[in-house]
Amino acid sequence: MNWRSGLLVLAATGFLVAVMAYFSGAFTENAVNPGGDPVRLEGARITLVAEAVDVVEPVPGTVGATDETLVGSRILASITRMLVRSGDRVEKGDLLVEFDDSAQRSVLAQRQQAQASQEAAFNEATLTRDRAVKLFETGNLSRADYDQALTAHRVQEAELERARRAVAEAQAQLDYTKITAPISGTVVDRYAEAGDTTTPGQALLRLFNPGRLRIEALLRESLINRVHQGQQINARIGALDLEVAVVVEEIVPTADPGSRSFLIKALLPQQADLYPGMFARLEIPLGKRQRLAVPEAAIIRTGQLTFVYVEGEDGGAQRRAVRTGAVSDERVEVVSGLRAGETVIVPAGALSAG
Repeated sequence: MNWRSGLLVLAATGFLVAVMAYFSGAFTENAVNPGGDPVRLEGARITLVAEAVDVVEPVPGTVGATDETLVGSRILASITRMLVRSGDRVEKGDLLVEFDDSAQRSVLAQRQQAQASQEAAFNEATLTRDRAVKLFETGNLSRADYDQALTAHRVQEAELERARRAVAEAQAQLDYTKITAPISGTVVDRYAEAGDTTTPGQALLRLFNPGRLRIEALLRESLINRVHQGQQINARIGALDLEVAVVVEEIVPTADPGSRSFLIKALLPQQADLYPGMFARLEIPLGKRQRLAVPEAAIIRTGQLTFVYVEGEDGGAQRRAVRTGAVSDERVEVVSGLRAGETVIVPAGALSAG
């Protein structure tokens, strides 16, 4: 049984090889015409020339915002109005959030009254000092009383400055009840609603500038020397079917100890419908290589096999099995089966004997 099984395997293998050889033209003088007479294949003739192409390695990355900020509360207060929502466009200085400011206004009024009282006391101390100076110069005031008047004036001056600073602090707290946009951009997230009570440091909104986006990607350590700051490389945004040129803006000079990878940031040109979080690929250049490519129209597919017609020395068309690679700009890369200098025929759809 064993030797019979071996014979069956050999027979099947031989048959398969014979079929493939037949389709590639091994048993005929001319693959197009089994009779052996040269056959002219109408169509364009293209002499293959090796061309240098860039070799790149795609590296996955994420679109992120260069200018992004969290807008937060600086006070303990209740929100009265939220004036924007996610997706809204805002300009720098636009009003975004308003808080209940009754407590801040009350404090400011009290401190303004205290400042007014202190200004009156300071003015009185100034008059007393001026009188003391004149009396001391004429000898009608003792040195002790003179020094006491000067000291009282300096104390009132310091108290007035403290009152003014207290008013400025209260005014700042009142100003915090209105939040304006720190940058021009788009609202990404909204974390609070009208009626919520906020605490100092609590995030309320997130903004980003859609005019300055970048791709952030992790490069393995063997690729880090292939890029440098300011270099222009290609990037692809799959969701938009978009290929753009980006500029390497920043390379973090420390590798992550876990993945042995470096963070690279490449600035994107301004582009519509592009948002943070979208998937992207950076094409890291590795150098150049030689390739042969033929028009897609020259490729003939029979089942799982791929052929092209090659012009022989006698002018006839010979069918040649090839292995193909990537397709770009209606041209197909030929990985094996052809050599530079050979002439490929792009069939016009008709054969004529010659």
